This record gives sequence, C-alpha cells and structure tokens, in this order.
Amino acid sequence: MSTKIRPIKCPNCGSEKHVQLGDKLYRCKSCGTEYFLDDDDITVHVKHHFDNGGFSSFNGNSVSITSIAKVFAIIGVITFFLLFMIIYGLRSSSPSVSSRDSISVEDTYRAIVPVRYNGRVCFFYLTNRSFSNWYSDDKTPPTGYYYGFIDPDSGKVLADKLFISDDDARKIGMTAFHMLEIQYLNQVKKWYITIPPQFILEIDPQTLTLKNVTKTIFAKKKAMSSGISSVNFISDTYEDHASTSGVGEGLKVVNNLAETYYYFPATDRLYTEDAYNYAKELPISELNGEVRDSVFYILERKDASENSSQTSQNKLWRIRFMYHLGDPQDAGYFLYGMENKRGDDRMISHNPITGWFTGFETLIDYQDAKYILIEYKTSISKDAPTVLQLRNTNGVVLWTHSLELPMKIRGIMRDNQKIWFRATKENNSGDDEDYIASLTLKEGYLKYEYKFATNHKVLK
Repeated sequence: MSTKIRPIKCPNCGSEKHVQLGDKLYRCKSCGTEYFLDDDDITVHVKHHFDNGGFSSFNGNSVSITSIAKVFAIIGVITFFLLFMIIYGLRSSSPSVSSRDSISVEDTYRAIVPVRYNGRVCFFYLTNRSFSNWYSDDKTPPTGYYYGFIDPDSGKVLADKLFISDDDARKIGMTAFHMLEIQYLNQVKKWYITIPPQFILEIDPQTLTLKNVTKTIFAKKKAMSSGISSVNFISDTYEDHASTSGVGEGLKVVNNLAETYYYFPATDRLYTEDAYNYAKELPISELNGEVRDSVFYILERKDASENSSQTSQNKLWRIRFMYHLGDPQDAGYFLYGMENKRGDDRMISHNPITGWFTGFETLIDYQDAKYILIEYKTSISKDAPTVLQLRNTNGVVLWTHSLELPMKIRGIMRDNQKIWFRATKENNSGDDEDYIASLTLKEGYLKYEYKFATNHKVLK
C-alpha cells in the first residue's frame, strides 16, 4: 500500500510541532505527549508518558496537566459568568443590559399624591433625580427634577418627564423643592404646588403635565405686576380642629413692594389684608355669589384623667355650615374646645356623632360625604402599633386595622372600592421606603401596591 502524505498532529492537543524520537515515534513539543504511527499511517497510538507529576489512566486515554488547566480555566470562566448573571438578576429589576446600554438612577421623592386621571385614581410624583453613567456620553439625561404619573393598579408609568434641570433651577432660584407644599383646591378643581420663596406650579392630571404658572396666574392683576417675593397656601383643609384651617382655598402672596394679598383662584379675586380680614367674617346674609350648605368633622380631645397629661379620650363632632365657594371664611369654630365657639357666623349646627373612645395621638386622616378614616395609637409606648379605623358619617365603626410596622400616611383619595394613599415605612437603619398603598372599603385589607425605587437602572 502506498503511503499517504498528511501532516503529523498530536492526538492530545492537535499541535504539529514535534520531535521525532525513533522510527515513527514522536513527542509533542506543546504538551509532551509521545505517540507513534502504524504502518498504514492511519491508526495513531499514544504512549502514556507524563512529566512533572502527571498521571495515567488504565483505559488507554490520557490528559496532560496543561490540558487539565485549560479545561478548568474554561469551566471557571463559565461559572463566574453564570454567577454574575444570577446575582445581577436578583439585585436589579431593570432589563438585563450591559453597563454601556444602561444608566444608574438615584431618586429622592419630594411629592407623591393621588390624583384623578380619566376618572380613575393615579399617583403623581416629583423627584430629584441624578444619573451615574460609567461610560459618559451625550445620552446621559441631565440631573434635575422629574415628574410622572403612575397607574396604581398595574404599576404602569403613564408619564415620566424632566421638569427642570439642576442647572436651570439654580439660574432662577428654584432650589427649595424640599420645602414644597401641595394642595387640591376643591372649588377650582386644580392641584397647586408652592415652592419657596416665590414659585407656583400647577399639576394637570388630564394632560399628565406639570407647569410653572408663577408668571401667568397673576397676569391680569396690576397689584402683582412688580412680581412675587413669597407665596404660601392660606390654610390646610379641615383635617384637625386644633389647626388654623377653615379660612378659604387660596394663596397668601407678597409682591416685590412688600404688599400682602390673598388670592382665590376659584373666583379670581385678589384681596388686600384688610379686605380679607373683613370678608372672611361676613354673615351669610351679606355674602354674594354661590353659597353651599356643607359639612365637615372634627375631633374633641381630653386627658385620660385629671391626673394625666396624656390626651387619650376622643369624640367625633359633625359641623354644618355655609361655605362661600372660593372666597374668604373663618370656619375654625372650636380651636380652643367645644365650649368656646369662635369664627364667622356661618355655622348652622354642631353635634357629636360618637361617645368618648380611647386613642393616643388621634388624627382624622380623611373624610368625605360617606366615610371618616381615623388614625391613632393604642398606648403611649413608642412601640405601640398605629391603628386605622374607618367609620361612616354617623360615627359607626366599619372596621379597625392595626399596622404591623411604623408608617406615615399622606395624601389620601377614595374610589368605589378602595382608599388609596402614600405610605412611608420609617427605617431606623436606612432610608425610608415609599409605597402606593390601599385599604379595601369593605374589610380594611391593607395592600402595598407599588414601591418607589430610590436606586435602579434605566435604558439609555
């Protein structure tokens, strides 16, 4: 048989570099394996010989130390890659993308409130957002203040937009976002935000937008032509009789000539301080415009006993009064106890709807034409759980729910089945956690619907 010409390759590593030791006996220069050829130049036999402490098997096969090292190196690389992917997947809920395709985001939320979008509850948020991109390029968004809207049922972000960058905010002096106040003015059906010292923003849930109305809201008011030096809401809503609530839905503004005015968006009226103090105490017979027969609820409180300084006894009262829509009033009728009536002459009646009940640090969190949501603690202990209790407007308890963890409740809105609110879990060892939470109207079942991530990744 004629000899076929072909390159001689090491059967172990495939190298063509070798040393001929004898007649058809070779040693590989790469891995040290010795091998020889049959007479037909086809069958390859391996002579098992290893230096440097190698080992040989009994089945006619062998592997060099170099080969083993290569195998283990490959296995190590694959194992490391798999572990990295598993750990990264557990730590991040963002899409699995490389660092070049994603940006690390840090959010500090300044406002989270429920609003209505197309007749349904959604949540507005305003956050101070910063970005960290290892591979800096023009695709990194600017650090600044972003806002958005979230559907609480699905967790879908309906909108997420830049309101103003940090650089632009510093140029106009809009930097006190941590001191902002936010209110819904029922009579004008609008959401406003004030940012000290002189900025006014308007939230429009129907268009999913936030806009600066500082220059336009007083465009037709000559008294404000010099500009705004400071602005605040006149009061909060009727949350607690011990506050200065009940003086109308408007803004207290000071112009750049140091003149103080009171502005009511629903009627578009601007009052001087003297005119405001006069108008808020006018009797019903002298009121012009629309007047509504209205109701709100307050808490009367007293100490547990004569020897105690801890207020633990509470009673709910119904206050019926005439509300002059969108103009000044003084409905803080019992700021100093139920025996001391004060305020304007527009109250029609007041009567208790419950007897005395026990609760420390009791607050009315929410009230409307059907329900009253009360928050209290069961004892004076710092570790005492917070209790939420829903009553109807006749004072009847519908359910009582004790919270497992310390939690702040802010911004509340009701739909046909649930009460929605911002829930902040307070952590002593780290940052507080903000959630969209809900309580079912029927049984008071508490559910955390959505968590606002403070650190996450987004695609470029």
